[in-house]
Order: sequence, then C-alpha cells, then structure tokens
Amino acid sequence: MKNDIGLLLKRISCNIKTRADAQLNQYGLTLSQVHVLRCIEASGGETTQKALEQKLEVSHPTIVGLIARLEKNGYVVCRAGTAKERSKRVAVTEKGREQKKQIERHRQRTDQLLLKGLSQEETGTLRHLLEVLVQNTEKEAFAIDSANEGIGEIHSGL
Repeated sequence: MKNDIGLLLKRISCNIKTRADAQLNQYGLTLSQVHVLRCIEASGGETTQKALEQKLEVSHPTIVGLIARLEKNGYVVCRAGTAKERSKRVAVTEKGREQKKQIERHRQRTDQLLLKGLSQEETGTLRHLLEVLVQNTEKEAFAIDSANEGIGEIHSGL
C-alpha cells in the first residue's frame, strides 16, 4: 500500500500544495487563487467568470468565492459582462501582474526541488509518463464498468 501509485501521487500533490500555500501566504494568496490568476492571464488578462468555471472545472460558488477574495486583496477587478455573455468579467490588476513574477519564481523553485537528483533524460521521461497518466485519467476517470455485473461501479483509479 505504501508504494501504491495513487497514494504516492496524492502525497506529492499534498506536499506541493502545502509548500505553495505556505509560500503564497505572504502575498495573501492560496494555490487555488493563483490558478485563477494564471487562467485569467492565459486568457489575455481578462475573461468571464463562466469561462473560469469551465477552464478550472470548478463550481459556480467556488469560483465566486475565489474571485471575491482576489478582488478584496486587489489582484483582480470585476465588472458586468455584456448581455450576450451573461457573466461577470474578471481582469487582473497591476498588483496581480506584479505578484505573478514573484509567484513564478516560487513555482520554479518548487519544480527544481521536485526534480532534484534527476537527470535531464529522467526529467523528460517523468514528464512524459505524467502526461500519459493525465491523459489516461481524463479519458477513463469515473468510467462506468458495465462488465461488473451491471452494477455500474465507478472507478476512481485508487
């Protein structure tokens, strides 16, 4: 059980989140909020709340809370969207763009820590294998197993 791939990935994920949240705390940010900021930046610095929900695969109440905290701390501004959009528009502020540079440095240091002791070839192999795992889980996650006596058991991969 200690070497179970799902548990190992979970431990790595939890360790990364704990480290990131500790580093980001000094900016009044969480890792989830940084994901929102990066998504907005990747959309040209402004996007709709609905687009963020879809891109980040989170619920409406979750994105509303994340955006509210980001706005309260001055990292984003919100305004009404067009009638066609029927969704609030969210844009990164100058403060948000400035913090992105600091946050990127923290992300790079975390990557260096994760890859410490690995050769470039091993790093490439790891990246490839992780991409395969992502593809596999996106294709097969929660697939219904119709061969399981018709019960429709849900597989989570763990």
